[in-house]
Amino acid sequence: MQYTITVNQPKALEWGLNAQQALLFAFVYECPSWANPIKTDTGIYFALSKSKIVDELPLLTDKPDTAYRLLKALKDSGLIELSSTSSITLIRLTEKAKEWNRKLDGSEKYPTSDALDGRKKIRSTSDKSPSKVGKKSEPGSEKSPTNQGTNNQGTNQETSNQDLQDSGSDKPTRSGGLVLVVDRAEAPRVEIPADMPGPKDQTCKTFKAWANYAMAYRKRYSTWPVWNAKIGGQLGQLVDRLGADVAHHVAAHYLKTGDAAVLRKCHSLNELLANAESYHTQWVTGQRINGTTARQMERTEANLSAAEQAAQLVLAKRQAGERNEYL
Repeated sequence: MQYTITVNQPKALEWGLNAQQALLFAFVYECPSWANPIKTDTGIYFALSKSKIVDELPLLTDKPDTAYRLLKALKDSGLIELSSTSSITLIRLTEKAKEWNRKLDGSEKYPTSDALDGRKKIRSTSDKSPSKVGKKSEPGSEKSPTNQGTNNQGTNQETSNQDLQDSGSDKPTRSGGLVLVVDRAEAPRVEIPADMPGPKDQTCKTFKAWANYAMAYRKRYSTWPVWNAKIGGQLGQLVDRLGADVAHHVAAHYLKTGDAAVLRKCHSLNELLANAESYHTQWVTGQRINGTTARQMERTEANLSAAEQAAQLVLAKRQAGERNEYL
């Protein structure tokens, strides 16, 4: 998995990229530093399969087809060129794309293939005569290796060209160690663990409601709730009934409920969906009504009712006495 991704927000906005496209392009931009170069009739490309994207960017998507559509969107934006062999998908950056992260002096962060070939020759010479340029490092001892962003940069990829969803914080958000610097309006407020089940696409209709419910659930029960098709359908109904702007708040607030009946069911989504409007009112008012508080409210209401009845009785007797004085 890719651990660190830096998104150039000004460029992303300038090029009209959404958060998903910007995240993918930030990853693609790094490919020349680690991917296997493939020489074709039209020049040098780099091998990058959709499965590699899914493996390295779990926060982006868990669907290979979605990864391919995003690659096509980058191609349509004029940022990459796509090609393929019989078994490998190939990409390369356009001249426009190289403006993404240039150094202050205007030089490319990742040079062209000719420059890379030159570096390989220098490294080859230094390996043969390490005393002339410094000692050769022990295997695995590089402090900042070329492919430091990922845990596995193998390029034995098999694919074809056809294979190809409220933050106020100014800090980048993290997900399983991945730093995501994107539009803060779409980024989650807290760290989303990589092992959280359910939808990973932040543009998904149920992502925010599920993430809030799942995170609050794990905090309370020290385990993730079950995710399946039924749960997904229930969350969709919850969003439809309460609205996308508040459903995730109500889902998190629901996990604070201490009612015995809810606890026996371990805060099942069945209960939340069955009484969605009630929990919405509790969230708005900041109340958490359980059996005890309900009985207290019932007793209070009964006492008020009894007091009102007593007052009406006293008033009736007084009025009756006043009438008797004039008879």
